Amino acid sequence: MRVRYIWMMVVAAVLTAWVGDAFAGGATRIGTSGAEELRIPTGARGAAMGGSVMAKVTGVEALHWNPAGVVGARKRQVAFSHLNYIADVAMNSFGATMKVKGDIALGVSAKVLNVGKIYVTTEDNPDGTGETTSPTFSVFGVTYSHQLIDRVSFGATIKYLNERIKRETAQGMAFDFGFQYAPGFKGIRFGMTLRNFGSGIRFDGPDLDHNIRLPGADPQSRNRSTRTVLSQSELPTSLELAASFDLYNTKMNRFVWTLAFRNNNMSEDEYQTGAEYAINDMLFLRGGYARAPKAKATPSGFGNSSSSGRRSAWGCGCR
Repeated sequence: MRVRYIWMMVVAAVLTAWVGDAFAGGATRIGTSGAEELRIPTGARGAAMGGSVMAKVTGVEALHWNPAGVVGARKRQVAFSHLNYIADVAMNSFGATMKVKGDIALGVSAKVLNVGKIYVTTEDNPDGTGETTSPTFSVFGVTYSHQLIDRVSFGATIKYLNERIKRETAQGMAFDFGFQYAPGFKGIRFGMTLRNFGSGIRFDGPDLDHNIRLPGADPQSRNRSTRTVLSQSELPTSLELAASFDLYNTKMNRFVWTLAFRNNNMSEDEYQTGAEYAINDMLFLRGGYARAPKAKATPSGFGNSSSSGRRSAWGCGCR
């Protein structure tokens, strides 16, 4: 048993060192990725616990955090959520999971981000043309989750991305892969997730067409039609290692502590922790904290942000 735990620690250390070189995120890459809607969390539990729930999340909420946990639900689950984000930005999400066998579960998910009305401006009309546009960013996913053995589960999600700004659109594919491992020792669980892995997206559309006259061309010649080719944006890929501990577990009360490390390819790495106290599985008190040591600031839609790169979150829920 001790040898097994030693090997687990060695593998985790090797993976942590490897992903640090593989993704190589940093402050200079913040704000340069595409499909940022992929990073916005869904579900109150994961958000309230600082995003550290990858080792202990099941059912429909696992569709976002770790697809390996989908198979952990005992019955069908359906969830809808509406999030009022910053300014006029709003996000609606949907998720559903079901078991097709005792050790296999499937799930579907959808997420639509709408940034509200934006007034259109041009070089000739910097104060506005009178037109408005409403960009939308959509993500649709299908998840497969399998309980490989009694202590190990695996999950994968394929996601279709569709973004629209005026008449310009961008499409792409992203993939999530996850594992959960329960060694059967005092409620300890481990999780690993690779999220938003893909080739990137590029906007294209008729508003990028221009009629121009080439330098030195005959004045009597017709203008040439050209299209501006935009650069491709990388996806916000991350690799996450997590652990959870059942510090107290009885029929009426449960206290869970979670830890996680997130390696981001387009921003600074984060260390996260969270806690949950459950009363009769009906009333929950949750809190979370995340810190990016190298970041000057950690922007977040949940909790507070400070100049030291730290953020906190808390929540209370019932069912």
